[in-house]
Amino acid sequence: MKALMEAVDSGYKGDAWIGLYDDRESWQWSLVDSGFYSEGETEFRNWRNGEPNNDKGREHCVEMNTNGQWNDFLCDEGASLPSICYDGDAAQRYILIPEWKTWREAQSYCREQHTDLASVRNQAENQEIWNLAGQVWIGLFRESWKWSDQSNSSYRRWSSGQPDNAGGNENCAVLRISDSGRWRDYECNSMFPFFCYDDNLILVRENKSWDEALSFCRQHYGDLVSVPTEQVQRWVNRRAQSASTAHVWMGLRFSCAMKFWLWLDGEITWYQNWAPGNDTGEFGRRGAVESGAGQQWVSLPKTEELNFICSKCVGEGVCDSAVKERRVLRMKLTANSALNMNDPAVAEAILQQMKVKLADEGIIGVKLRWREQSDGKLFHREEEEEGGKEEECENMEV
Repeated sequence: MKALMEAVDSGYKGDAWIGLYDDRESWQWSLVDSGFYSEGETEFRNWRNGEPNNDKGREHCVEMNTNGQWNDFLCDEGASLPSICYDGDAAQRYILIPEWKTWREAQSYCREQHTDLASVRNQAENQEIWNLAGQVWIGLFRESWKWSDQSNSSYRRWSSGQPDNAGGNENCAVLRISDSGRWRDYECNSMFPFFCYDDNLILVRENKSWDEALSFCRQHYGDLVSVPTEQVQRWVNRRAQSASTAHVWMGLRFSCAMKFWLWLDGEITWYQNWAPGNDTGEFGRRGAVESGAGQQWVSLPKTEELNFICSKCVGEGVCDSAVKERRVLRMKLTANSALNMNDPAVAEAILQQMKVKLADEGIIGVKLRWREQSDGKLFHREEEEEGGKEEECENMEV
């Protein structure tokens, strides 16, 4: 919200559209078992004339009235009724629960004691339930307010008394600048300025090898995604949940030259999210994230064909500042005894060769530099225990 408010011209104090809308047709049954319904049965409705009307913008659950017709009603807030439970294991499928409960209390009770609140799949079942009782809860409800990008964020910042659906047709949301950025519902055909955002993460639901995915991202967007922080991981997880494969490629690869995992943007980060046993490096393997389960990182052969996530922010993950790690490597190099390894020109030439080696592996942007020892030298000569070759030891920062 802070970033959104900062994006507003300081001289504007009115309202502006955000991507939240009230989907008045999003009715669903509490019992979600797809095998329970034949084609078209989830769509059966028996509304009373003029219903559903979402009075005051808060009627998201359904009661059957004394005429067997349906009415949308408050789910909580003191609205209590008897209810009808469905029990798939009992001889009597529909059970009247005479205790007065809110819809959510009735749902919890039916799920604990039976199967669920009753679904009504056709007119015959509607008649059967009506014969049992008068005004009762049934299992129809709706998750009303949705984001236009279909994300599932539950964050809300309504003004006091909102949403109220004044006039019965306020199905979209505006941000009120003069009310510290709080929201209210409004008729969707009203005219206001509006906020847009550019999604820097793109899930591509095509199956490609890691190399093919890399080429696709670089051609159409920027690069395969880097995940430098836990916050970015959460963004990646939300995209990965919509994948059609069990794993989703990221821009993570193992450097055989440096012996550790690197992102394609060249950064090594503090943050890691490996599934157990997957953080060991092997030639020809790349990093992917699970689309389900724990959504951890796994090491897979680069030839596997998976969905993948592209990022538009080359070099910056998803435009999020990462906590960078500086890693010091101690290495041994074999050299001609006549070569002065502490000559700056020689040391620089070695760095350039290492950068070329990394580039050959497709890793670019890694910053390498030598680290001076306490005596001001980069290298110290060591003798092997058995005589033989002389070696140079050095420390390098990446």
